[in-house]
Amino acid sequence: MNWREHVKKKKGLLFLALLALAFSVLVGILSFRLGRRGQEAGEEKAAQEEKETGGSIGFGDGSVVVSPCLPDGTPCDFSAEAAPSSIVPLADRLVPELGSRESVAAAAAFYRREGGSVCRGMDSLQAGSVIGADTGFLPAAGLQVERGRGITERDVEEKRQVVLLDGRAAQILFPGIDPLGETVEVEGRLYQTIGIVTSQELQTGGGLAVIPESTWGEVYQYEEPKSVVLRLSEAPGEAFTEAEWEALRESAGLHAARSLNSMVPGGEGLRYRMQ
Repeated sequence: MNWREHVKKKKGLLFLALLALAFSVLVGILSFRLGRRGQEAGEEKAAQEEKETGGSIGFGDGSVVVSPCLPDGTPCDFSAEAAPSSIVPLADRLVPELGSRESVAAAAAFYRREGGSVCRGMDSLQAGSVIGADTGFLPAAGLQVERGRGITERDVEEKRQVVLLDGRAAQILFPGIDPLGETVEVEGRLYQTIGIVTSQELQTGGGLAVIPESTWGEVYQYEEPKSVVLRLSEAPGEAFTEAEWEALRESAGLHAARSLNSMVPGGEGLRYRMQ
């Protein structure tokens, strides 16, 4: 082989090497972009899942609720099976951190049961909610005591069987009667009515009954995960427009959902979602 053929061969090999290098770079760029798009799609899907919820629970304006749900978005019903023990105290542990966020004025963890049995004689709530709460719940939920009193630390510590009703529940259970001091049955257990609170349940026709969280285990027989309610620092029409406030609400709710979900072990089949 003469020197010209040798040079020609070298050039051919160099060309093939450069072509292979360009191909490798192109494949790397495409792989990176596809991976990034997949990551962004996964993040978008996760964010969407954390926003999908099952509707209003009737709390006051300015509050946002984050609740444990099944992967398909259905609110968890732990009456059929025990909840994973690894997530039971999760909301209680994270409430201080969630409540310290600049846009949040108050935060509280609470038990929640849709369609719980609350009745007085033949009258009962057909589509109401039973809440198990501590003293921080009413401020965080934006609820105010209209008559009577709220739940106190002593009620919680002594596991007193007392209950707060909203206007709708009082109307259904005590038509034409002052409910204060009267008793109702919560899952067959007698609770004394100590106060009437405001709520938005009149709009949905449900009704709300709030009992001390310390009595929840006696009523429902086992521990279960709690939801979290956040009260925002400002209400629409004050420091923010309606659109700005809704964006703030979504930001606070998604932050809470992501914080809770980051602590849920993989494979539990449960995710927290914003309402």
